[in-house]
Amino acid sequence: MQEISSAGIVAEYNPFHNGHLWHIQETRRITGAEVILVVMSGNFTQRGEMALEDKWSRAACAVRNGADLVAELPTVSAVSSAGNFARAGVNILQNLGADFISFGSESGDLSTLLRIKDKLQAAEGKMVQSIQSMVKEGVSWPRARQQVFKDILTEEELGMLQGPNHILALEYLKYMDKAKPVTVKRQGTGYHDLLPAGRFASASAIRQLAARGIPVSDWMPDDLTVSEETLKNREGEYFRMVAQRIFTTPADILDLAEAGGEGLGNKARKEIRSCRCMENLYEKMKSKRYTRTRIQRFAAQILLGITKEDVNAGRDYARVLALNQRGSRYLNAVKKAGICGIPVITNVNRELENAPEIEDLIRKDILAADLYNLACGRNLYDHCDMVEGVRFFKENT
Repeated sequence: MQEISSAGIVAEYNPFHNGHLWHIQETRRITGAEVILVVMSGNFTQRGEMALEDKWSRAACAVRNGADLVAELPTVSAVSSAGNFARAGVNILQNLGADFISFGSESGDLSTLLRIKDKLQAAEGKMVQSIQSMVKEGVSWPRARQQVFKDILTEEELGMLQGPNHILALEYLKYMDKAKPVTVKRQGTGYHDLLPAGRFASASAIRQLAARGIPVSDWMPDDLTVSEETLKNREGEYFRMVAQRIFTTPADILDLAEAGGEGLGNKARKEIRSCRCMENLYEKMKSKRYTRTRIQRFAAQILLGITKEDVNAGRDYARVLALNQRGSRYLNAVKKAGICGIPVITNVNRELENAPEIEDLIRKDILAADLYNLACGRNLYDHCDMVEGVRFFKENT
């Protein structure tokens, strides 16, 4: 293909805010890339939660604000551990020909991140055994990992791993074998900060403010497409859907979820009857061994029928959600050159039958959209994946 430089980003954009806009702008400036590619979580996120806005709205917002093409990260990988999330995102971007992959970090220090990655990879076998041993003794996975890290890394390096973006950055770096890594230092607030700082606010802060009915437009290039009433109502609907799934599914089948195993299915069936909302369920099921985030993913996975087998199969594809003229030309060049080793889906009705190896996974994307729409009280036909189409922008932005 004619050489067109491109940079890729793995994201959730939950929601798309000024920090994401900065990241895209800096990525283009640093790399000089003509095209910005994004692989983005769909209607459910890596923490096992429903996204604040639907995937079509978030993808369109990203293209309006600097991205050229946004593809969906398959639901089975989006609602999974950080390693699976990163592996799929990086693989899709590299198959789309990304020359660079850019990620945010608290430090902006790529050389130290690369050094940490090399140290951890060199000790990977020993690390896995030690972590598994501690987990069997009842230590939570994050705490066990941190204890093992102390024997491998310096105090400075350990300090860097306190940043959530740094943890994910190491996963991205692990799977990059074609694209060059680029990191952009996070601006303003931290990942978990719940108070805005100037024109920047974390996605967590925006979600909490929006749920309380507080305007958030100061920290976003586009305003929200979801109402406060919808946010309140859908939590109850989500709980009822998860509870129904738990009641009607045998415990051993529940344990097939990627985040399940070792009795979580039985515990879910035991605790659900005394719960009135998802918050109750999370609090009752979390423990020293099982973090709240893992329980959230477990709930989402059992609702969507995502199993360990689905996640571990590594069957990736690029399903396009939104693009502009520049992104369209780039995608056509990629297809013509034959450099993409995974299916590219732009019309799910027309192309699904031509990709039988991933049909079951795409149907989970479709199910995720249907259940999201049901929880949000939206028209199930107008907003389903079989009716929604790629958002195309004639003018490059």
